[in-house]
Amino acid sequence: MSDFPIDGTLMPGARRIVSVCAGVQPGEQVVIISDTNRPRSVITALLEAVTEAGGIGSAIITKPVPSGAEPPDAVRAAIHASDVTLAVTSGALYHTRAVQDAGDLRFLGLTAFIPEVLREGGVFADFPALAPRAYRLAELLSRARTARVTAPGGTDLTVDLTGRDAVPITALAHERGEKNGCPDIEAFIAPIESSANGVVLVDASASVAGVLSEPIRITVENGRAVSIEGGAGADAVRAALEAAGFDSVYQLAEFAFGLNPNGIIRGVIVEDEGVAGTGHIALGSNIHFGGANDAPLHLDFVYREPTLWLDGEQVEIVG
Repeated sequence: MSDFPIDGTLMPGARRIVSVCAGVQPGEQVVIISDTNRPRSVITALLEAVTEAGGIGSAIITKPVPSGAEPPDAVRAAIHASDVTLAVTSGALYHTRAVQDAGDLRFLGLTAFIPEVLREGGVFADFPALAPRAYRLAELLSRARTARVTAPGGTDLTVDLTGRDAVPITALAHERGEKNGCPDIEAFIAPIESSANGVVLVDASASVAGVLSEPIRITVENGRAVSIEGGAGADAVRAALEAAGFDSVYQLAEFAFGLNPNGIIRGVIVEDEGVAGTGHIALGSNIHFGGANDAPLHLDFVYREPTLWLDGEQVEIVG
């Protein structure tokens, strides 16, 4: 990596990801998966932090693939051969079989990372101290049968959660098989298919669209997005869904809430979706976290200031 000098301003954030979040130990094999759309400065800083921690780092750079789409076979093999994988990719790898089928793998998704994420914001949260918030909210969601969320922008959505287990995301991957996004702190759940009805007014950010200058209005009927409206951001989302070529990508897949007080909305979806004071939904695949919808895509949509009701009672999200 001699052609890519290390930017010292990125090293504090890179060290936190490698040592605090991934818990890399001397001698561990750490592979960084990236693509041609991601900044080399981020990859270089992470490799340096891995070396400082005593790990054995390597990087694989491919062409970009959409969020939730399976990576090339060579990438899958590298993931399965590593102790730790850091995915600095344009599209999320978290929801792929390549990651979820790697039983003992420790994984952190660093989707759409830019240098600024390593300089300030969610990466500098106290992750161990905040983890109980994610576990608490996940437990509340898992116990609930019905949920409703509203927000000042116009969101009003109801879902059935009966029998589904929520997943806490803590940005920590210290134990075998632990897979998280970073700096994402959240709790999410896959609603019962066909149960979601209402409107989500996405006024923060969205996969493939970034930070939104104009909100995206998603109308959901019987679990499916039947209308996506709202300027250039909506155009980008519709194009991505149409390009996927499968009707299953329109399924409402995820119901979730961010919990990271240090996070910044800036178009880096793995940070945006975890910002405290936001909620998000996803369209597409949820087969790997308790849902029944298998799709080649997973797109997230973040909105501000949610209010949550579970089984008719208002719940404090942050707790």
